[in-house]
Amino acid sequence: MEVAFHSGLARPHTSQSSPTASSHARMTSNSGPSLMSHQSYQSQYSAYSHNSARDTQSSQATSASTLFNGPPPAFPTSTPVNGGPVEAANNVLNKRADKETSLFQRCLQLQQRLRAIPGLERWLREEENKAGVDDDPVALLWRTFRRGYPLLDIYNALNPRVRLTIDDSKMTEANAKKFEKMATYKFLQACIQELDFPPEERPIIGDLYGDDTTGFVKVVNVVNRVLDILLQMGIITTDNDSSDPAHGSTAKRSQREHIIDELVRTERTYVQHLELLQLFKKNVEEKGILTGDTVHNVFLNLNGLLDFQRRFLIRVEQTNAQPPNEQNWGQLFVLYKDAFKVYEPYIANQKKCEEIVVREFDKLRETGGSAEMQQMVESTATLTSFLLKPFQRLAKYPLLLKELRDKGDLDETRKEDVSQGMIAATAILERTNAAIDREDRLEAVEDLKTMVEDWKGHRIEGFGDLLLYGQYTVLKGDGMNGKNEEREASCPPSVSICIY
Repeated sequence: MEVAFHSGLARPHTSQSSPTASSHARMTSNSGPSLMSHQSYQSQYSAYSHNSARDTQSSQATSASTLFNGPPPAFPTSTPVNGGPVEAANNVLNKRADKETSLFQRCLQLQQRLRAIPGLERWLREEENKAGVDDDPVALLWRTFRRGYPLLDIYNALNPRVRLTIDDSKMTEANAKKFEKMATYKFLQACIQELDFPPEERPIIGDLYGDDTTGFVKVVNVVNRVLDILLQMGIITTDNDSSDPAHGSTAKRSQREHIIDELVRTERTYVQHLELLQLFKKNVEEKGILTGDTVHNVFLNLNGLLDFQRRFLIRVEQTNAQPPNEQNWGQLFVLYKDAFKVYEPYIANQKKCEEIVVREFDKLRETGGSAEMQQMVESTATLTSFLLKPFQRLAKYPLLLKELRDKGDLDETRKEDVSQGMIAATAILERTNAAIDREDRLEAVEDLKTMVEDWKGHRIEGFGDLLLYGQYTVLKGDGMNGKNEEREASCPPSVSICIY
């Protein structure tokens, strides 16, 4: 074990100029809203795990936000009128997401709309017959669109002058995927050349055949646009019965129903905020507000985090649609415990992220965009609050599960399931705190390299990992006689100790 001493190494954990300095302490679940919890679904984590490294790259192919099916409504700015207070409901931080913003709900509605198109029912039924118990509306539509030919049927329902067709006379089982991609390409090309969709709404073929939900959201947006045209032309009709049953019901709800409803709504809002943050990142990149390296240091693996959280919300929504006696909330966190590792690099980077935001805020506030994005950059506190959303959400999960277990009127078996979920959620929190500690120790090593003037022939690279650092009182001397006391008084009262 090597011990390095230097009186100048100690430093505060966060910058004094930071508006949210206290947020960078270790995450705990000692405070938070009382009515929230989480749902689960029997799924295989491996189908939803992603390599976060690819998500730190430039997001040139990322999609626009899916906050609204149509143009986003005009939100009033938070500037007080006649000097009056800001209405909390009008602030983007406090505005709750609608049910229709969820990818799960959007795909449910899209399935209903597609059945009105001749020929689409057959494609949907084929995929439903092949579906497993874990499949959800998002997965079913994703597989349906990947077959390519359903997209041709959607476009041809417009009765265009030139119908889209594929010569599949030479198609075999071995090369079927090639013909399906050809059909998809023709559909996307027609949306550009014939329907003249704007560039920001045009998906690329990789968006459909990749494994990132952000790309699939772009495909869903385009298909909905085509269906809107069909609706305007009177070719199809729409079923307007898409209201939330919870809103229409006047029956008194149980405490458990209140908790679950609060969970689902706040999870939708959280994903919506991540989508808005991703769109803000995209605008910063496209306008060259910050350099590529600086953008990476601010947003890091936000794309991967959003992709995971959308999939997590899909399971929350699917479980919420099940009968109450079949819902298993705690199992969700047990199944996704390892997948939550996507949070670790993002949260461990929060200190560096906040320092850059404070330093570059004058540039960031010139990004422009929708009224919502302009609200995001009204102050450094508002922007850092958005960037800290994952940090805050992760810290609340154990509390939410505890609320459900203690007040959800569950039987003993379900209580035990939720307790196991609490253990998993707490482990996720502890693991993320460990990632923060690792980042702090790495920074301490870099400081140590420059602050220690004479290493006495040692090479810091050979010390191994830093295990502990901090400020400790050191008594210098062999006894408590007067001479030693004088020597102690002449030494610095505290020094930094780094243990390898």
